[in-house]
Amino acid sequence: MSESAPAETPLDELVESVADRTGEKPESIRTWLEPFTDDGRVTSAAIESSVTDVSQILATAETRVDLATRTHDEATAADDAPDLEVVTVRRRAFGDRLDDLRAEVEALGDELGAARSGLAEPVAVYRAAVALHEITTEAQDIVRVAHDLETELEAFEAWLSSANRRHGALVDEVEAAEESAAALTETVESLRDADDPDPGRRFDAAVQTRVLDLVVADLRAEADDLRAWAHRDGVPFPDDVDARIDDLESAVAEHADALGDRPGRDGEFGERLDALDAELEAVEPPVAWARVDETVAEARSALSEDGAPGDEAAN
Repeated sequence: MSESAPAETPLDELVESVADRTGEKPESIRTWLEPFTDDGRVTSAAIESSVTDVSQILATAETRVDLATRTHDEATAADDAPDLEVVTVRRRAFGDRLDDLRAEVEALGDELGAARSGLAEPVAVYRAAVALHEITTEAQDIVRVAHDLETELEAFEAWLSSANRRHGALVDEVEAAEESAAALTETVESLRDADDPDPGRRFDAAVQTRVLDLVVADLRAEADDLRAWAHRDGVPFPDDVDARIDDLESAVAEHADALGDRPGRDGEFGERLDALDAELEAVEPPVAWARVDETVAEARSALSEDGAPGDEAAN
């Protein structure tokens, strides 16, 4: 802890000083300063103890990321997978996520260093207490995300080593797409039968149709790669996958026709669909779904914004 940390100061006195300088509520300030408090006084020893606790949590996050990195290296170093996009895109995605986690840990380390220095002023002590809480929360999130990533990497290693697992996962993805298409069919039929279909529902159905169209393309590319892999290894590939993907493609095309391609040519909804189309047209399989999800969320924000874009679409 910096030597500029305050000597023992009554908590009430420090709260009053911070409230006067920041205008923030005393009870909120008191809550944030509680970890720095010992027997009603803010002390250097209590601050140091809090910093130590946060340092340990951050060290745990770093260790968890290191374990995930080791699992990633083991999963990708010794496999006999062919040079196919279905493999490359997964490896790249895992590597990018690990890079992000390592950068987050490093940034939190810098924030911890900043929080533990320059504590001569009451407001600085208060800001440090808030910062340590935020660092703790973010470090705990990293521990959780890294643990989940390690589990995913173990599953990826099993996927690499087993044709049955790869084919089973593909079939599961096809089934999930079929369920989504079936739900969309009900929505489209209800919209078609309605005398005055809700513009917001039409818009959302149009977005779902575009996403499913991309899902079909992604499934077809994945099936092609996995079939080539199965052929290389001399193992059977599921017979009905292509037919089911063809059926999905037909269903999605029917939905697009039924919706008239867009819920309306005027207003916010039409503009958002045009923007979404421009974004999705540039996406090719294998799809980076995290980026697509962000794009779709941006388009769907029209449904929750004030100002009634739905009224515009209905005009």
